[in-house]
Amino acid sequence: MILEIKNVKKCKNRAMGNFVIVGNERAVITISLTANKTISEYSSTLLHEMLHAWVTLLRAQGIKATNYKEHHFIYAVEQKILKEIKRLKYVEHKRRK
Repeated sequence: MILEIKNVKKCKNRAMGNFVIVGNERAVITISLTANKTISEYSSTLLHEMLHAWVTLLRAQGIKATNYKEHHFIYAVEQKILKEIKRLKYVEHKRRK
């Protein structure tokens, strides 16, 4: 699947980002530059939308998930990734001393 990322001024539904499937082999992630003012917000939104793409691929493989379960999974993965990033930053900072 080809994943295209577009930066837009605002998303149509006032969201921070959206994920849309276009055709059989292409998906588009749109990220609102107005809603995501910092690099941290932008990165978190991009990660969130990429996880939606992953769940969509898993659904195509036969995984059954409601929207509630999908978001529960996405939020859990986001938290684990953010925890690891903090750990990496701490380790890197500790090495420099």
